[in-house]
Amino acid sequence: MSNKIHDSSTRKLQARYCFVCGSDNPRGLRIPFYYDGERVKTEFVPGPELCGFDDIVHGGIVFSLADEAMMHLIRASGLRAITAEITMRYHRYAKVNEKINVTAEFENIAERLINAKCALLDNDGRKIATTRGKFLPFSEDDEKIFKKQF
Repeated sequence: MSNKIHDSSTRKLQARYCFVCGSDNPRGLRIPFYYDGERVKTEFVPGPELCGFDDIVHGGIVFSLADEAMMHLIRASGLRAITAEITMRYHRYAKVNEKINVTAEFENIAERLINAKCALLDNDGRKIATTRGKFLPFSEDDEKIFKKQF
């Protein structure tokens, strides 16, 4: 696996109108995510329009980055699921105009439940947040609803 977020060994992942990654969403963050065959990664520098308190990134944005990374991991792995539960622990706040590094990977894949985790680190490698998610696989019929978006 490469240490870079994006190189010839990774695949870019984006949906069209998603708030976090959607390339066609004029109000979205438009963050590309990359899959290396094992993990999904991205980097993001949030601007001041995404703050809660002055110079501190809103916690909902941090949460959305983790949820999105884990969902892209599932999708890129050929699985289909929806978020059932996410537990996030905030270790420190994310600062506006400073890079957030996001990495998601699987913990367990079972027929009825997929478990993944995600770490969000600042540029010095300090934990901003760690997340564990549970995802419910869905059927091929349900997939038709989502397929047009990817």
